[in-house]
Amino acid sequence: MGHPNPSKRSVWKRFLLVAALPGLPLLLLLFLGRGMRHEFGDLDYFAQDGTRVERPANARRLPDFDLVDQQGNSVTRASLSDSFWLVAFMTTDTASTPYLTQLTQQLLWANWRYRDEPDVGLLCISLDTEHDTPERLLNYVSRNERYNRYPDKWRFLTGEQSQIDSLITLDLGVDRDPNDPYNIATLLLIDDQGYVRQKYLASSEHEMGEAVEDIALLKKRKLEGLKKQSLLEAAPPLPFLGPRDWMPSGDGESDTLYHTVPKFALTDQLGRECSHKDFAGKIRLADAFFTSCPTICPVISSQLSRVHDRLLAEGLGDRVSIVTHTVDPDHDTPDRMKRYADRLGADPDLWRFLTGPKSDLYPLLQEGYLLTALASDTAEGGFFHSDQIILVDTEGRLRGTYDGTKTSEVDGLLEDMYILIANSDPTPTHTP
Repeated sequence: MGHPNPSKRSVWKRFLLVAALPGLPLLLLLFLGRGMRHEFGDLDYFAQDGTRVERPANARRLPDFDLVDQQGNSVTRASLSDSFWLVAFMTTDTASTPYLTQLTQQLLWANWRYRDEPDVGLLCISLDTEHDTPERLLNYVSRNERYNRYPDKWRFLTGEQSQIDSLITLDLGVDRDPNDPYNIATLLLIDDQGYVRQKYLASSEHEMGEAVEDIALLKKRKLEGLKKQSLLEAAPPLPFLGPRDWMPSGDGESDTLYHTVPKFALTDQLGRECSHKDFAGKIRLADAFFTSCPTICPVISSQLSRVHDRLLAEGLGDRVSIVTHTVDPDHDTPDRMKRYADRLGADPDLWRFLTGPKSDLYPLLQEGYLLTALASDTAEGGFFHSDQIILVDTEGRLRGTYDGTKTSEVDGLLEDMYILIANSDPTPTHTP
């Protein structure tokens, strides 16, 4: 039998290579797995029912407790705040825990990685408080933390057994086998606010490696938040837009009266009445549109949809509202606007689409928000309106205007919005 045709064989090899290439990225994701999170992602929270949630509302958290550590010092949740803790549940009684040496070696690995960082520590909680007196715990910790640069990075807690049992099972949701009460194979990662952020299998070197990387991720996110807050605090105050008046204050000086959005009462996409009272104490992002707009409206709506998703993800719906006003109320009924809003995935409590009489809408847009809004025979779609998004503070004053068709301008809107959030009280000081 002769050899296969070399040209056919090379074509076949090239075919296999080309066919395999699309699967390489998927294989990389499978191999890297959770490790990708450490660069781009974040850690969720554990809800009371054990599910994962993005925000800390009703999440599992260290309760308010009062225990003692190996030094005999009182330890509370408040005293552990501002640091990240890898939490283990154990006893130093080797007769009850034959795996103590293995668990200690695992904890030493994490301890060694963060030995020079004062805001990361190991928190061990006794499962046998009758045996684990402060003196015995001090002997255990002293043998194992001698390489730490900072004190109190390894804390071993004891106290009332009933309080500890409740903390473990009820507050932290850790399963405990009544037939083997001194063997809890779960480690927890607690953040600097006392919230449970991840669970690990104590005997797994791979999961201990994940714990080390997850701590780094939480520290990175905290640093980013501190840098953001620092930038916001250092940012110059935003200007006030629009005409203003000066009124004598009675002491020889004058008070500045800034332009504010007037009172109004319109109808939103759900047919609900929506007025200035709904935005008391809230920041507003306001614009003009109409549902049949063939030009800039879809672009602006897309940009605002991006802002909308950011506000939802960051839980800012109680601080900021998006308010979109139609310039074509004859056709933009609540039902029509609702269909438009639904296509954008708009939360109707965060993003209000407003309609009403032209005699109310046009003065509000033109004189209140200082936007262009008018019918036009020459404009595409029959209406001419501004492409601007207006930033309004909690007092109804105009603080910025941004081209809603440009990503860079909308990014600037977000930065200025955060400045207002950082420097505003959500409680209104004016009378609605």
